[in-house]
Amino acid sequence: MKKYLLVLLIPLLVACGSSSKKSNGIDYDDAFAKDLRGLDILTGQFSHNIDRKWGVNELLVASRKDYVKYTDQYNTRSHISFDEGKITIETQGMDAYRLKKSIVHTLMMGSDANGIDLFADGDAPISSRPFLAGQVVDHRGATINNLDSANQFANYLLQNSLQTRRLGNGQLVEYVTIPMIANHVNVRAQKYVPFVRRAARHYNIDESLILAIMQTESSFNPYAISYANAMGLMQVVPHTAGRDVFKIVKNREGQPNKEYLFDPHQNIDAGVAYLSILQNSYLAGITDPSSKRYAMISAYNSGAGAVLRVFDEDKNIAVSKINSLLPEQVYRILSTKHPSSQARNYLVKVDSAQKKYRVRAN
Repeated sequence: MKKYLLVLLIPLLVACGSSSKKSNGIDYDDAFAKDLRGLDILTGQFSHNIDRKWGVNELLVASRKDYVKYTDQYNTRSHISFDEGKITIETQGMDAYRLKKSIVHTLMMGSDANGIDLFADGDAPISSRPFLAGQVVDHRGATINNLDSANQFANYLLQNSLQTRRLGNGQLVEYVTIPMIANHVNVRAQKYVPFVRRAARHYNIDESLILAIMQTESSFNPYAISYANAMGLMQVVPHTAGRDVFKIVKNREGQPNKEYLFDPHQNIDAGVAYLSILQNSYLAGITDPSSKRYAMISAYNSGAGAVLRVFDEDKNIAVSKINSLLPEQVYRILSTKHPSSQARNYLVKVDSAQKKYRVRAN
């Protein structure tokens, strides 16, 4: 588990390392290297705090589709599973105040991931525009969009839905579970449609493809961060896709930093800009639109080079082979022959999700 956490924390340091600019005499890569030297300290401290409070089998950290926030010196934590549509808020010991405070702060947190450090102890800031508004309703079926309604619902949960369990060390944990509404994914998706539409038009990328990738990558979780050094709604990797976007599309040096990629507008723009690079540069030789789309989807996950090598080690020969196949054959090969099982499954998931968004658009 600790090894997993070590890898998971790397994206945060990549982002922080890229925040320095050449105008200050510090190169992006130099700053990244300096931050890497502190990686063991940061990782060890974070995992130690969780292990000490919860035990080695209770390690729970933020990921692509999971928001996890520790508070009260790591005694309390909030977990939003965007895949399961479930919120679990728990605290150690018999402390109703701590639990209520965490419930309220979770329900009232904003959508600005830059304002929340997921790898440090502390409450999520309360926002006048709660991110979860419309995705969660209270015991009366009403939307929770202000402090009064959040406090009232928290009181109701403590009085009617409080549960307990014990950790491996015997410590008592009190918790509440809050189900999200049935169409919570669609509610989150709607928040970003204006950004998606703007980027789709600017880069000439199908809107349904962008939404399908966002759903598959993060389930529209603006706090998404992954072991693969990717962050934000479209899970952009700063030092690969991000660097390509800066160099080829933005005509600037370096790579996007944490603040850049945790801004929903800029994250979507960067992700779609990278799709345009795949479409117009790396995979430009593929002539059939459907075959190119399948290759783009797979390449967004594994890289264009890995996609082409499925067909041949030589790029030009690979493109020729793809052009000699029907789109259905290209899809079948990429979804069954790609050496990465993740890439194979990714193509299936995104293609399926895109069909859903196409139906809605018509």
